[in-house]
Parts: sequence; structure tokens; C-alpha cells
Amino acid sequence: MLAVSSDAVSAFIAPSSFPNLGCENDIILVGCDFSLGQYQQSLFSELNIPFPASLSRAVPKRQSEYLAGRYAAIEALARLGVTTRHIPTGEHRSPVWPKGILASITHTATTAFCVAASKQNIKYLGIDHENWLTPASVEQVKTSIINDREEQLLKRTDMPFEQAFTLVFSAKESLFKALYPAVGYYFDFSAAEITALNPAGHSFVLQLTQSLAPTLNAGASFTGKFIFDDLAVQTLICEPV
Repeated sequence: MLAVSSDAVSAFIAPSSFPNLGCENDIILVGCDFSLGQYQQSLFSELNIPFPASLSRAVPKRQSEYLAGRYAAIEALARLGVTTRHIPTGEHRSPVWPKGILASITHTATTAFCVAASKQNIKYLGIDHENWLTPASVEQVKTSIINDREEQLLKRTDMPFEQAFTLVFSAKESLFKALYPAVGYYFDFSAAEITALNPAGHSFVLQLTQSLAPTLNAGASFTGKFIFDDLAVQTLICEPV
């Protein structure tokens, strides 16, 4: 990880303790754990990461998540040979990556991850990390995330339904992040459907239910991978060129 410059930095951020997703050699994945209780705005200066004006009125939680995400992203880019500490924010709050780079950031309130690769090798790339949803939360949002066919598929897996649902929610978030640069607009969870889930193999398949772009037609399938621990699940969509 990036050099720790002070006790304040080391108290705020550290390498992630989450299990390694096991990316291929041409994909870089960097994660970190961070503590909101140790956050202070001066950490931006200490880490030499620009503080965006758009965060000036944001609550400390949002500022700390942004800082941790950029911290992981800067390290991921460095491992690809790209040296920068400024990753601007573009439309819809999406990071603007250096030319020739595909990358994706995800975070919870305590962890942040960035996956990055060269566009020469990877066409679509997206990552998501979610804490396990409670049964009450699943019941509240279920109909906006999955359809009846997907629900039946999840109930046939060896995973508890709430965990399987959280995994699919995360998988669809990863797919959105992977496809958004090519699509250029927001699309609903209904735009893709889970068609296979293999807990033993830590893999899943999502299929587009509608055409999103000239090169992304209904019926296109995307295979992803996942890993989890007692607290959270992480999913990755990575399509080679």
C-alpha cells in the first residue's frame, strides 16, 4: 500500500483484512479498511490527495469513504505503472480514469476497494462490495432487484436466501459499473437477470434482458466471480477484450 506518513494516517487506514478475490495477473485489486472515528479532513493533505469542492458540505462519513476509495485507486493505478494522485469526478459522480485505464471503486462504511486494468486487455470491469443484508432489508427491496424467476433460482441454491439475494444485488451493481462507461446512462436492475449461481465455484452468470447499447444486446451474458466472509460479499465482472 501507499506509504503511511503519520500516526493519524495509520490510525485511519490499513490494508484490507477481507479475503482475496484472486484476480488474474493483468487485473489489479487493492483494498483497505478504514475507521470513520479516526477520520479528519487534514488526512487529504497528509496523503496528498486533492479534496474536491463537491465534498465541502458532505458529512464526515461521505468524506472518509471518498478518501479511502481514492487511496485504494491511487495504489491500484501505481501498480499498473500510472502515477497520479488526482482522479477527478465526472458525470454522475463517476471517477475519471487516466487514458487507457479501466477501473472501478466500491466501498462500505469501513472498507474500500479498487480494481484496475489496461483497456488493451479488458473490455468491461466492475467491482462491488456489500455487507450482508438483513431479512427485513431484503423483503423491503426484493421486488425492485429480482424477478420471480430469479427468486426461485436463489431459493434452489445452497446459500441462505438473504445471502444469495445480497450476492445478486452486488453482482448487478458490478455489472452496472462495468457497463456504464459503454452505455452512458443509468439502467435498472431489471436490465439483467441472474441465470446461474455456483456457490461452490464462486461464480455467477448475468444475462441482459434488454439492449443497452449497439454492442450490448439483450441476451448477452456476463460471467462473474465472488468471495465472502461473515460480514460481506464482493463481486467482480471482468470481460477480456
